[in-house]
Amino acid sequence: MWGYRGGMGKKKIGTQYPGVRYYEHPRRKTRSGQPDRYFSIRYRLDGRLVEEGLGWSSESWNAEKAHGVLAQIKAGQRTGSGPVSVAELRAQGEARRKEAAEAARRDAAMDITLATFFREYYLPRVKTEKRTWRDDWQRFNKYINPVLGGVPLRAIKKTDVQALIDAQVATGAAAATVGQYMAIIRHAYNIAAEIIIDDQPLFSGQNPATGLRLPKIHNARTRFLTAAEADLLIAAAEKMRCLDLHDAIVLSLNTGLRLGELRRLQWLDVDMIHGFVTVHDEDMRKPSGTVPMNGAAAAVFKRRLENKGTSQLVIPPIFGEEYRQDLSRDFGRLVDRLGLNTGIAPDDRQRRLVFHSLRHTFASWLALAGADIYRIKTLMRHKTIAMTMRYAHLIPDATRDAVHNLRPPINP
Repeated sequence: MWGYRGGMGKKKIGTQYPGVRYYEHPRRKTRSGQPDRYFSIRYRLDGRLVEEGLGWSSESWNAEKAHGVLAQIKAGQRTGSGPVSVAELRAQGEARRKEAAEAARRDAAMDITLATFFREYYLPRVKTEKRTWRDDWQRFNKYINPVLGGVPLRAIKKTDVQALIDAQVATGAAAATVGQYMAIIRHAYNIAAEIIIDDQPLFSGQNPATGLRLPKIHNARTRFLTAAEADLLIAAAEKMRCLDLHDAIVLSLNTGLRLGELRRLQWLDVDMIHGFVTVHDEDMRKPSGTVPMNGAAAAVFKRRLENKGTSQLVIPPIFGEEYRQDLSRDFGRLVDRLGLNTGIAPDDRQRRLVFHSLRHTFASWLALAGADIYRIKTLMRHKTIAMTMRYAHLIPDATRDAVHNLRPPINP
């Protein structure tokens, strides 16, 4: 306890070291039962004699240690390159302790484990970017955390991530599932590279989730409804008296709106006079835009408008606006009842019909009708033209006519 002055008025006892004195506390004892001694040093500062206390013998102070402090102060006064007082010596020591603590903090930050990083940095970031951040958290805890969670972020190598992939593939995980796990790890390291601590990125170097051997993902839907299949679905939904499902099917087929967009669609977004539907831009949602309504879509909107209640939603929840009918599940049951998915594996995303297949059908029918790729992109509200190019092969062109006229005429 440097600087104690309670004994400054007591009798001081000199030591074998000039300038070092102590006084004995009348009641305070050391562990050995001896009176506790408080040591101080005397020296000249700016021409005057000062005496400052250092500490108790019970705090490991003794005459030799006090003499060392005095020698250090005198050396600083003599050379001009060190502390010249106890106050400066204390400040120097405090600065060293703070520097050591800060270095320890930096080291701890740089040695952060993947699990800690995910919890303290990744999740707070993606909560502002993704509506599906909970899926990331569940996937991380399910497979990534048990394998790599306890490893320091900087210690994870490309070979570690590749081993994780190979293990997933060996257990029969779908290619799309593996890709989702790798996307989480890749995004985590991209975020770590953006976080700066004391002018240093939390992670630098090559992202260990890049350049890996990933199973090929065949995720793009190739199957779309024929006109006969679409009519069959619409008629079956109408026969079931499931009006919301019937109308959702008709609207998605004729506008390309996703199921979530249909659920959020308000009457303020439906312009019956000019004949178009507006999908608004929302944070963490798919791109916005306007879609013209054709006769089939207009008929559904007109009927629902005539029978709408107080809700502002085109397809409102039922039972007090708390419970939503699961249209996606009902669509799947309807498709299965009609046998449209017979013989197709549940995980066959290319050929199995789901509600999103209606949007895919909308784009496919546009292409077959001769709409150019840029109009399809606009109506589908795709972010990039690359997403729309999957429909390019359906657009009629001269190459199809060439195949149909392949056989040469017979010479007479």
